Amino acid sequence: MDTRSTHRPNIRALSAVFFGCLTIVASIPLITGCPTDGTDNMNGNTNANTNGNTNANGNGNDNATPVGKAFVGADVCMDCHGNTHVDWAETPHANAIESLRAIGQHTNAVCLPCHTVGFGETDGFVDETATPELVGVQCENCHGAAGDHARNPADGASRPTIDLSSAVCGACHTDAHHPTFDEWESSRHARALQTLKENDFAQDRCLQCHSQDYRRAVELNADGETVEIPTVVTAVNTIECATCHAPHGGVDQDVQLRAPVATLCGECHTQGEEALPGNTPHHPQLEMLTGVGAVQADGSALEQAHAHGTLVATDAGQACAQCHVILHDVEEPDEGNPNVTGHTFNPFDEDIEEHQAPEYTGCLDCHTAEEAGTLRADLQSDIQMRLAALAPFFDMTNDAYINPDELATDDERAQLANAKFNYQFVDADSSRGVHNPSNARAALDVAEQITADLEGG
Repeated sequence: MDTRSTHRPNIRALSAVFFGCLTIVASIPLITGCPTDGTDNMNGNTNANTNGNTNANGNGNDNATPVGKAFVGADVCMDCHGNTHVDWAETPHANAIESLRAIGQHTNAVCLPCHTVGFGETDGFVDETATPELVGVQCENCHGAAGDHARNPADGASRPTIDLSSAVCGACHTDAHHPTFDEWESSRHARALQTLKENDFAQDRCLQCHSQDYRRAVELNADGETVEIPTVVTAVNTIECATCHAPHGGVDQDVQLRAPVATLCGECHTQGEEALPGNTPHHPQLEMLTGVGAVQADGSALEQAHAHGTLVATDAGQACAQCHVILHDVEEPDEGNPNVTGHTFNPFDEDIEEHQAPEYTGCLDCHTAEEAGTLRADLQSDIQMRLAALAPFFDMTNDAYINPDELATDDERAQLANAKFNYQFVDADSSRGVHNPSNARAALDVAEQITADLEGG
């Protein structure tokens, strides 16, 4: 009897748990103040201020700012931020109350703070009859009360805050029911910036894959803004929720991802075009998975396809998430047995004990859990032993070290560089063959043959 599960991790299903307070960055127009020419700042669209109506601000729109109110609602923000409002209106945030209504909890005071604006606070949501303008997760959930700003847009002191940190999202995406933030905190993404800062060889350009405020500053400057680019010393935000998710929407991917999963992960988990023999490959997961990246003895490309790599080619929207973002719900979640949203990004990370789905859930489309466990253990043991056997040939302190300066010809030195590159390629991938067993084995085959020939010579 075939005992394989038909379960397939579904990114689309994660939409119910990803979005509580992600409205924090994207292409946010507030960063340079409000426009005065009837455009959505940084986007250049003509907005509702040209419709000929009159409101309390004199802006020419009928979304009057409530006098003296702290919270005003997204429709007031729309007067100046029209494009952003249009994008946001299509997100799950805008209709967050409906997820509560579907389970009969739309009046539950415990749930309303994360499904409405300012519930329990002065001028905040009361109920759908008294304050319909504050239904759903809106601008002010993440940027703070905007009444003062709307009444006096020129006052820089009253501009809503822009916080790139995942803690903004974590205000709602937490606890046993939807522990996205809790999982992210234990992930390597959360430690990416600190890891870089502790590296003696860190360079500012590394921040592109280690810092959200760096990525955002680069994006703004490319759009014509003048924003100071953070350095390794001054960068503050690590790889945050908004690095992968577009907070205001405006994208065509599930759960507001900025790009298909394969593209998104591949932006950073790639060795890049500069990784050639003589240089050190760095995080080459995309190349390993897709069966490229390593070289033959003569330096030509080594290509080894494998079924794992087809995840990228045939399902770019699922791709890496098939194994690294596993959704797992339990019947009665609590602190000791929470739901899982997959945001540790590594169900095999032995340093993360909580918030992990069953290890081999992502393998069950093709294997039983037992079969997958055996295959993984055998493969990783084999690859690790082969790496350990090759390491001495490239270690200057080891008696087995092959010194390129002592080789007779340039061809031998080039072959040694190719062997070392393949060794480093497999080692840097870190999956010990799991991403692409065929590619890892073939790369090590080449390295072993070269070192055996040179050592014998």
